[in-house]
Amino acid sequence: MKHRVLVAAIAAAVVTPTAMASGYKLNEQSAAGAGNAYAGRAAVVEDASIVFYNPAGMVKLKRPELTVGASYIDATGSFDLDSYTNGAGKTYNSLENSPYSDGGDFIPSAMVPYAYFAMPINEKFAAGFGVFAPFGTNTDYSDNFVGGGFADETQLTSIEFQPAVAYRLNDQISLGFGLDITYMKGLLSKQVDTIPYNEQLKLLNGGENPAHAGLGFTELTDPQWASNEGFNNHYEVSGDDWQLGYNLSMMWDINSDITLGVAYRSEMEFKLKGDSEFAQSTGVFGLTKAPTDIPSTSVEAGDYIIAPVDGVTGSVPKQGSEVPITTPQSLTVSYAQQLTSKLQLVAGATWTQWSVFKDFDVKSTESSPGMIEQLSDLEAGYIGHIEENWHDTVAVAIGANYQLNDDWLLRTGYANDQSPVSNSYRTARVPDNDREWLSAGFNYRINQDLDVDFAFSYLFFEDTKVNEYDREVDGSVKEGSSNLQGTYSMDALAYSLQVNYKL
Repeated sequence: MKHRVLVAAIAAAVVTPTAMASGYKLNEQSAAGAGNAYAGRAAVVEDASIVFYNPAGMVKLKRPELTVGASYIDATGSFDLDSYTNGAGKTYNSLENSPYSDGGDFIPSAMVPYAYFAMPINEKFAAGFGVFAPFGTNTDYSDNFVGGGFADETQLTSIEFQPAVAYRLNDQISLGFGLDITYMKGLLSKQVDTIPYNEQLKLLNGGENPAHAGLGFTELTDPQWASNEGFNNHYEVSGDDWQLGYNLSMMWDINSDITLGVAYRSEMEFKLKGDSEFAQSTGVFGLTKAPTDIPSTSVEAGDYIIAPVDGVTGSVPKQGSEVPITTPQSLTVSYAQQLTSKLQLVAGATWTQWSVFKDFDVKSTESSPGMIEQLSDLEAGYIGHIEENWHDTVAVAIGANYQLNDDWLLRTGYANDQSPVSNSYRTARVPDNDREWLSAGFNYRINQDLDVDFAFSYLFFEDTKVNEYDREVDGSVKEGSSNLQGTYSMDALAYSLQVNYKL
């Protein structure tokens, strides 16, 4: 039995605005960089974190150096409902006297660690190694979130192991190369409204009628269905994958005061393979249209009724699936100029090719269609689909470093980071928008071998409007789609600390 009114078995995307950079990139790769809002980091060599920003700069280090640190992100997010329409056409314009909530503060706190080692080999060569998280996000709405049919929990975790080498071409120019060995793991969940509340719902009488034998209607007289509201099941998909990418970089000392840095990172194509499953996998009922051959005087063809999702048992076993994700290539250009003996200006821009993210799919990896795939009511092989149509972005930043004395270096910075998400395709799972950074920090030298960096950053986002529907693979709105409209408000604080030790 096909449930045309059933909300899709999964909604979409692994990305949310909790990543401190736009999309699902993470900027948090060093406390020294955070102090300048990451302005000019590919042109400044201060510690071993240059392994991430521009490996070519490793040739400027005089001694082997180890950098270890972490950033703590304290973000908040809230949602204000305009309207929610479920899959049976029931509309809620207020959360009062409804079974739903605003989702609460859906952005948990997070810790992002990083570690780097770099060493000169001789006057021409240097080598290094970094361990860090290039991508990630973590959001979790309350279970009765009004938009739970589109998004509940999202976890994206990555860890990268980057060996890198640098070569000094001449006194002014050095080149760098690194491998991006990356592991990514993801988990997505959503609430499933298999029986959306419908005031026109009609229940079949005489569930024991022999004429209904084999149709699975024996439980349809249960009074719970008459007033069913809210979500009655939960869907989850998880998977992981390893991929290999690369990075290229160049550092050019134009003169004794001005340095230009350029760094490129390649895209990587992940397929997060795992399982899709319902929390309640047996006895699953759904809303559907009455067929023409039901022998009942109270139900006519076209009326909404409730029946087991497979027409007999209501069994929805787990299904093998994969989530394709392409991480974007990026190009960073950085500039650093020593204005005086104490004051340095830093600036930069990063282009990110987010346009590779056209849509987000959850696909079956099994040879025959499973029940979850059939419930999604999409093209063969699709369990979930969402239109993204992201666009390329440019983030710009400017900052300054001031050498107060031999032991204290003060930092500050400002950044403007564009969101790749367009207004037409913004979703509850990805309510991303443009953001601005204000940062300040310092470096304190404890002795000639040991120093520490600390930074504080505040991010503020533009309020974000969402108008989301379930869509077919071709981008059209699904028949019987639910709809969510409302406004998101978000901001974030980040505290970063790192320790630098010269060996």
